[in-house]
Amino acid sequence: MRDLDREETYLVDRRGLALELRDLVGTGPVPQGTYPGPHGVLAYGEGRFAAELLAFPEWVEEGTLFLLEGGYDLGEAAAMGLLAESGRARVVRVGFRQGVDVHIPPSPLSPYRYLRFLLLATGQEEALKEVDEKLLEERRRLGPEVPLEENPAKFLAYTLLERLPLFYSPFFRPLEAAAQTLTARIGKSLSLTPPFSALEFFLTGLEARHEQGDPLAAVLLGGGEAVALAKEILETRVDAVAEVPPPEGSRLAQAVALWYRLAWTAYYLALLYGVDPSDQEVLERLREVS
Repeated sequence: MRDLDREETYLVDRRGLALELRDLVGTGPVPQGTYPGPHGVLAYGEGRFAAELLAFPEWVEEGTLFLLEGGYDLGEAAAMGLLAESGRARVVRVGFRQGVDVHIPPSPLSPYRYLRFLLLATGQEEALKEVDEKLLEERRRLGPEVPLEENPAKFLAYTLLERLPLFYSPFFRPLEAAAQTLTARIGKSLSLTPPFSALEFFLTGLEARHEQGDPLAAVLLGGGEAVALAKEILETRVDAVAEVPPPEGSRLAQAVALWYRLAWTAYYLALLYGVDPSDQEVLERLREVS
């Protein structure tokens, strides 16, 4: 088994994703000022998680409509942009497509950059300050220089090795899909997320699967009664249960901090499998056609 505390394990990171993870805070475009409200956000691809975090309406008739063109929309973003520009709201295109107003290059870590731009563009500097402080706190204990016994991301990566992760985040359900994306794009691994009725799914869908030796690992994100119930149910139905409690703070800061920890976890998981954690060329070709 590869050792995450040995330098040679990191040789597969040929494009230096660890540096992007380490230096993520504060990166991304900065708006020249605050855009007039009311604000709406219509998001695709890499920008979708940022929009879900802020819960702005998807459409406004006046004010500013941010169109996050994060790819993988098969032309829908362009069509919606044309429709929006026929109205009274100002349309601000953000993404990596040709002709956007604000450019954000594609990356599995771009959700943070979309979020940062939106917080600054809508006058929420204090919320951004809290998010960045939480990420910096997380960074101090998640980097490669932090040994396994002190590094929760490394420890979780070993837990997920040769297992199929099942992500559950009752305090903010969109975090599950974001975790699934990180595990796929960075960790190069499949993962599962439960349907809306998650506890019902755990009780019925996983019944007797533990008897078959399925290598499932439940990752419970957050805290509260729903997590406690899920743990009680899943302990006899999966191979391993990992609890990932959030830091103190607002729900926004908690969700982004957990997302960041999972990004590091996916990074270490890729190293354990001996694959490059950066995007592959086939994904670049997919962006071109979608």
